[in-house]
Amino acid sequence: MPLDPQAKAFLDQIASMAAPPLHALPVADARTLVRAMAGMSDARDIPIAKVEERTIPGPRGSIPVRVYTPEGRGARPLLVYFHGSGWVLGDLDTHDSVCRELAHGAGCIVMSVDYRLAPEHKCPAAVDDCYAATTA
Repeated sequence: MPLDPQAKAFLDQIASMAAPPLHALPVADARTLVRAMAGMSDARDIPIAKVEERTIPGPRGSIPVRVYTPEGRGARPLLVYFHGSGWVLGDLDTHDSVCRELAHGAGCIVMSVDYRLAPEHKCPAAVDDCYAATTA
C-alpha cells in the first residue's frame, strides 16, 4: 500500500532538514527542532471560530490550556487533547495544527493541555496534570 501523500510530504520535509535524531540531541535542541517542524504546517488557514488561552486548576498551580471552537452553533462535544512527544518535547504551539484540524474536522471543541514536561518536572507530574484536566 502506498504511503499517504501528505504523510510522505511531511517525512520528506523532515529528511531535508538533515538533523540528527531527536533522542541524540540535548532536550533544549530537540524542543527547538520540534517547534521548527511544527512551523511547517499551514493549518492556520483552517477555519476556526475562536481560539482561547485559558488556565485550569492543577495539582501544582494553574495549567495552561488552549481551547479551539469550530465554526457553527449549538452544543458540541469536548475533546481533551494531550499532545505527543514523550512527555518531554511538545507544547501548545507544536500541536496547534493538529488541534485546529480536529476541531474543524470533527466539529467538536478541543481543549489542548500544556502539561508540565520532563525532565524539569519528574514523573508523574505530566500524568497528574492530564488527570486534573479531565476532572476540572
